[in-house]
Amino acid sequence: MYALPLYEAKYNEKEEWKEISEVELMEGLYKVFNKVTPAIEEMIEGKEIDTPEAVYRLKIIGGERPIIPAI
Repeated sequence: MYALPLYEAKYNEKEEWKEISEVELMEGLYKVFNKVTPAIEEMIEGKEIDTPEAVYRLKIIGGERPIIPAI
């Protein structure tokens, strides 16, 4: 069974993580990066992406990262 990736953002004024849609993630990343694929690859590797507006990451479910289907 495959699960879609879930994303979270922590905006600079807030201390808590908020679940966001893929569209919100792309909008935030496109403001900073010319190409978002390398940033998303880093998130898959467990890194957080820091931008002037927010910090983005993959949402961890049950202590494990979501299953991302191979293309």
